[in-house]
Amino acid sequence: MFEKNKEFLTAEQLNSIQSTRVLIVGAGALGQMAAHTLLRSGFVRLTVADGDCFVSDNDNRQLYARPETEGLKKVRVLQTELKKINREAEIRAVEQFVDETNGKRLAVSADILMDCVDDIRTKKYLEVLADSLGICLVHGAVDGWFGQVSTVCPGDGTLAFLYPEDRAGQEAALMATVNVVASLQAAEVIKLAIHSEEILRRKVLYIDMRNSDFSCVRLPR
Repeated sequence: MFEKNKEFLTAEQLNSIQSTRVLIVGAGALGQMAAHTLLRSGFVRLTVADGDCFVSDNDNRQLYARPETEGLKKVRVLQTELKKINREAEIRAVEQFVDETNGKRLAVSADILMDCVDDIRTKKYLEVLADSLGICLVHGAVDGWFGQVSTVCPGDGTLAFLYPEDRAGQEAALMATVNVVASLQAAEVIKLAIHSEEILRRKVLYIDMRNSDFSCVRLPR
């Protein structure tokens, strides 16, 4: 499938992508779009974890939010929709929120973690979890017109630096911003899977869709 990917990825890189196991934490706006993008990019071993159900106010920003999915578990709908695209893919749906009680069990077989949640405490926990497993975490966040992306490797402490306090997360998200942030997160996962060194490590890419401004800021070591 997806033969066109061979125009910019080598056979070796495509094989690496297919063998890479990704745990996407959060199946809201970012998680749905990121999972969809990864599948189209050749990833076939995806786990998505989220305990939430679709509600009507998801309609402005979530890929699979529609009247007939209201009240259904997001991970189950996502699993069904992704299998329609590639029935051979291994899509695991976990109907649980990830926290200290289940994180290590869910992530122990993952090669890469994706932060697609809006809760700051959970974001910071995912950094600790990835660090304990010796794997990278691809961070993403959206707030209206604005977003940010970073790749956190073991020992970096990026999210602890960015979020010194456990303030409330933002749920407001413009779909255009969600699309951009999820695509940038997916690109980071692809680069990790093919062992590219051109990742956003110790950097944060800030996205300002209102003013069409993208700024990459290097973090202190």
